[in-house]
Amino acid sequence: MQKVCTRRLHLVNALICILVLSCVVARIAAERGVKEQIMRNAKAAEVLKYMKLTADPCNNFYEYACGNWPLYQQTLERDSAPISVRTQLIQRVRKDVQLLLDTGTRIKGRTNMSERKVKEFYMSCLNVERSSAQPFLMNFIKEYHGMPLLAGTNWNINYDWVQVVARLRLNYGFDFLIGMEVENNAQSLPGRAVIYFTEPRTTLIPRHLCSAGAIVDAEARDKVSAELQSEISKDLQQWFSLREDETERVAGDIIRFEFELCRYMREEESLPPAEDNKVEEEVTVYEGRNLALLSKKYGNFINFRKYLETSLNSTVANSEIVMKSERYYQHLAHISRSNPKPTLTNYIMYRALSVINFPRNETSNPRAGYCAELAMRYFPKVVGEMYRNKYQRSEIRSDTEQLFGAIKQTLGEALNVDGLPENARNIFRNKLLTYEALLFPTYKGNINLRDLPLEKVNFWHKQDIAMKYKGYKERQRFYGGDPEFEESIIEAPDVDMKLIENGVLTGWGLLQPPFYDYTYANSLKYALLGPLIARELVGAVIPEGEETELTRDGMFVEYFENITECYRMQYSNYLYNIPNAFYNVTKLRELMTDSAGLNVAFKSYLDWLGSVDPTSRPTLMRETLPGVDFTNTQLFFIIFAQSRCYAKYMEEPPPTFLPLDTHTEELFNINGVLANNVEFAREFNCALGSEINPDDKCVVY
Repeated sequence: MQKVCTRRLHLVNALICILVLSCVVARIAAERGVKEQIMRNAKAAEVLKYMKLTADPCNNFYEYACGNWPLYQQTLERDSAPISVRTQLIQRVRKDVQLLLDTGTRIKGRTNMSERKVKEFYMSCLNVERSSAQPFLMNFIKEYHGMPLLAGTNWNINYDWVQVVARLRLNYGFDFLIGMEVENNAQSLPGRAVIYFTEPRTTLIPRHLCSAGAIVDAEARDKVSAELQSEISKDLQQWFSLREDETERVAGDIIRFEFELCRYMREEESLPPAEDNKVEEEVTVYEGRNLALLSKKYGNFINFRKYLETSLNSTVANSEIVMKSERYYQHLAHISRSNPKPTLTNYIMYRALSVINFPRNETSNPRAGYCAELAMRYFPKVVGEMYRNKYQRSEIRSDTEQLFGAIKQTLGEALNVDGLPENARNIFRNKLLTYEALLFPTYKGNINLRDLPLEKVNFWHKQDIAMKYKGYKERQRFYGGDPEFEESIIEAPDVDMKLIENGVLTGWGLLQPPFYDYTYANSLKYALLGPLIARELVGAVIPEGEETELTRDGMFVEYFENITECYRMQYSNYLYNIPNAFYNVTKLRELMTDSAGLNVAFKSYLDWLGSVDPTSRPTLMRETLPGVDFTNTQLFFIIFAQSRCYAKYMEEPPPTFLPLDTHTEELFNINGVLANNVEFAREFNCALGSEINPDDKCVVY
């Protein structure tokens, strides 16, 4: 009898547990349902408020989808950076990082010392007085051989600019005037890396104006030059308490020097191919022990051995040296000889000081945001691990991995495009197989920050240590690499994706609204993340400049040359109304991957729709938004466009009698991409020959 009672008691308890668990599951499901409905209503309101429904979607879809978007952004000041959906997301991530840096530092019962040091660095940045920088800056200038503008900084006419830029690279990783890349792999012995001399990565002048083929009228160039000169002059006045008449001339010299430098930069991106169609000469390779020959080639105005051995703190006798930018270095040798040494000195020192100092206008870039940005720049692994621990979710990982698999499968099928040789299809399919998954940043082991003081003061000293630590990590590639450092790798707070050896790496910062939410319908997910994933994968199956089996195949080369020419003429006509004005190879590749990425993402979404039971009304209804009078497929294109909305300060709108003045790169990033999509024209009933449904479309996949 007792056993029977015991069994009944166990049964009752089990039933109670089941009932309780059922209630909990039901409550969780209800809460998720409420959250999803709130999100759907909010997203519907957001979509409608940004649209200008009076615009013609077949004439200007940018205006139709984003026409009211600038009205809901903060008022732009003249010097403000443009506002895009991406920049808004970056600002949001920066605020998230600020909150993380403001929290405690105990993890699983113990103190994380690296995290604590980074947070103390952040606090010292917040608390430091701007005026306290001057003593540090003066000592910095003296250490790097002075500055003619400032008395008592030990500058003299024997100034050796090559040694100065080499020491700045050694200590901080700066690449002023001389660019350098180090290639080292598992098979390379320490000290036997391949070293490439390249153009510098960064300039003061905006990238689109700093190239050999930049198409800029004199008025626009003068305006940019005057604005930059004014900014540099104000910086120098503020840093060193100088008068305007003392800084204006120096600022002008700096800008004129860089415009001169730009004349031979990015030639391969911005100049048309040679008329004689000659094959480009192979790059010249030198042995490290023969660097004197390389210097002699440039008139002995650039001591390449001194630069390498100083910047790497090592002999390079056993390395291979590759000169990638012959004409740039010929020009650099010329202008380094023809310009007065004070001009070179002021240019180099201003570039360094502008990296070290706070931005001049802290109203548009508040101190807390800037300090969070510094922490992310100098301690990416520490901040990345903090962000990953806070924002990673297993359900998000699983969801986005499934999306990646669907996009990859669709692209594999899209390779059956007419005109692509069968051999090329097989090679590209095999290449796609190597990109196995959507990947996320991982963090292993402790970061060594032993030289960084644990204190909330002495910011300038601590920043100097942080910059030198970053420079040291970059230099380690020459010695065989460093597992803690990878150049341009995606970190957890990043809002980017990047194709790597075995997949597409994405930052967790991207996986939040407006680009992603777990509760989004697939019409939104495929429209937002889909084109980004597809773009990276498409980039893997669009040939680059290097010689391969495929680039020796005449049929294949002709196929891709025709497509490239189609995009080039289309973009050139849109911006300039001249078919042969545009030759930016990098931008062309971006146009091709963007266009193909959208096509693949939409086709993948249609494939998913085809797999849904047509009688499953709740699933299909969820693909639209409440109160938004568009089909799910129309919504796909609207959401895609709104992910590219853009606003910038404009003193006055361009006159209506100059229509090409309204044709900007930002508009083409929506209108141009959609104009090459056949399904878009069908969805919005655009007549053949209309602006967004031209007769001739450029299609890769």
